[in-house]
Amino acid sequence: MFRSLSLRVFKGFAVAQATHRTSALSNGYHARKASSSSSRHSVVTSLTKTCPSCGTVLPTALPVCPNCNYIARIHDSISYHDILGLSYEPNPFAVDVALLKRRFLEAQRIAHPDAWATKTESQRDVALHMSNTVNAAYKTLSSPLHRIEYILQRNGFKTEEADPLEDLELISEIMEVREEIETGDIERIRTLEEDNDNKIREVLNTVTKSVSEKNWEETKAAAVRLKYLNGIADAIKQRLDNM
Repeated sequence: MFRSLSLRVFKGFAVAQATHRTSALSNGYHARKASSSSSRHSVVTSLTKTCPSCGTVLPTALPVCPNCNYIARIHDSISYHDILGLSYEPNPFAVDVALLKRRFLEAQRIAHPDAWATKTESQRDVALHMSNTVNAAYKTLSSPLHRIEYILQRNGFKTEEADPLEDLELISEIMEVREEIETGDIERIRTLEEDNDNKIREVLNTVTKSVSEKNWEETKAAAVRLKYLNGIADAIKQRLDNM
């Protein structure tokens, strides 16, 4: 029964993970391809505030200069936080969502392939790679779960689709809630939704604290818990949409 619960909860999440892995493979391909590019379009391993080509102050954290049309690929070692001009320290999980969106829009404004449509084929190729990287950074950091997993991965802790939930009390509770979602009336489901939202907030508070303390084992356990609670939230939303 537990395995069936796990598969239902993670069904939607697996699709998102597959997409994320495909994007990562694509980024790796572009990084390898960049080795044959001219030095003007080489892979940068650190970000600077001024253009390496003309010295102009760059409008974003990206190695993209509208003044002289300089553009370079970004090495995978550079964090998504740095790409979008956000602080990684002291707590990479504490992200200002409004600032994140603003930085994303600013980055896409200068890196989007449409802005480089009249440039050389090499520049257009780099712009496409840059735009895809910016998209991946935004999607990862704007999702609390994906952000946790990204931070864990950067610190050597990978999460898997089938990571078990070790809290037996929560497992039992989740099973009961799912049954109530199937049979409850709208008032009961709304109550379940509120309770689940409170649990998610508690987990996110735990993550904020554990990340600040660099307690990666506790962070990973919280990430697994959040996956299940997100699954409940999705099930509630689907049930409400169909009522």
